[in-house]
Amino acid sequence: MKDKAMTTRIVNIRHHTPHHTDRFFIDTNVWFWLTYAASNEIQTQNAPIRYQLEAYPNFIEKILDEGANIYHSPLALSELANIIERTEYDIYLSNHSVHLTRKQFRKETEHRKKVMQEVSNAWQQITQMSETLDITLNKELSTKALTTLSEHQLDAYDAFYIESMSRYNVTNIVTDDSDFNGLDISLYTANNQLV
Repeated sequence: MKDKAMTTRIVNIRHHTPHHTDRFFIDTNVWFWLTYAASNEIQTQNAPIRYQLEAYPNFIEKILDEGANIYHSPLALSELANIIERTEYDIYLSNHSVHLTRKQFRKETEHRKKVMQEVSNAWQQITQMSETLDITLNKELSTKALTTLSEHQLDAYDAFYIESMSRYNVTNIVTDDSDFNGLDISLYTANNQLV
């Protein structure tokens, strides 16, 4: 017996007005642009694109103004900390002729303090404006995430996010990531390759 084809509903956030009954899961990159990148000048190879710094924060503001619910995963802390640390490391490398590995950079007290301050500030903002989709990492969840990984071109974090969303019946995700296309969800995005 073959499963019915999954369809993704793609919504352009530039032209959408959320409703107060809507429920949105926010992907980690959107949190990064909203809580960290928007207040830091980033001139590195992986710097956010202007639309990412404008469209996503504007849409989050619309959601909050409307009184709709937004959610995050506790796993986003790990992913967010990694992205912020990598960005701070890249900024350091672009401004200094001394080369440190990322682990050496992490061990430098001054740099570590700045990274952790940025991570703490970002996480505090996230937890103040959204609700947590609590998850228990166990064999059952891992098995479901592994199945999702094998059926779709997602990374492991995204597979866990999808399973977490499913448990809480959250079917809307705000993301720039095209990897979510093909899942049975509503994908709210400003990614021109999708809209």
